[in-house]
Amino acid sequence: MKRQIFQVGLYVWFVGVIVFAIASPNKVGMLAETTKNIYFHVPMAITAVVAFFTSVWFSVKYLKTRDLESDMKAEAASGLGFLFNILAMITGAIWAKVTWGAFWHWDPRQTTIFLVFLMYSAYFALRSAVDSAEKRATLSSVYSIFSFPALIFLYFVLPRLVPGLHPGSPEGGEAGINPAVSSTTDPTIRAVLYCSMLGFIALFFWLHSLRVRQMKLAEKVSLTRA
Repeated sequence: MKRQIFQVGLYVWFVGVIVFAIASPNKVGMLAETTKNIYFHVPMAITAVVAFFTSVWFSVKYLKTRDLESDMKAEAASGLGFLFNILAMITGAIWAKVTWGAFWHWDPRQTTIFLVFLMYSAYFALRSAVDSAEKRATLSSVYSIFSFPALIFLYFVLPRLVPGLHPGSPEGGEAGINPAVSSTTDPTIRAVLYCSMLGFIALFFWLHSLRVRQMKLAEKVSLTRA
């Protein structure tokens, strides 16, 4: 019953965000009509970070307990983080097409999010290359833990150090403020943006629980057939 209430509540939450994103006349000056994109692009990127941090959490737990279920949860979180990172890349590319005239410019923020994509592609390549479950879990956990600081640097630090086209990139040697989180931005826009972030993060945890359940069932089926 609680799960159903959560699902219905999350559905209603997203309907509200989507309706506002489509119908609202509120805009950030420099973004004009593309303001609507921030309600999806920014929350997807933040959710990817939350997902990868969740993977680190379960990776640390695995190294402490050697419980393969923790590795399973870490893998599920990384997979969803990978998905949200791709969605952030796609929505960012759509915005770039409208604003800059092409889907890809190798702007610092586009480059760094692509590097994160490559970094976690290597994570899954590593998992697929190791047959032993224990060894795979150990190597993957260590990789996940050491990758996360690089992710934080690529997501939040480097784009503010290198000049680029993206709003908030350094201009004249000083980094500006991303209009999505600027205190000068319309409070209504920021409120809905933060609501969207909470909705996407809640969606991640729901999908994570479903993915873990699916992985457990697949494992049971595999053992039964064996």
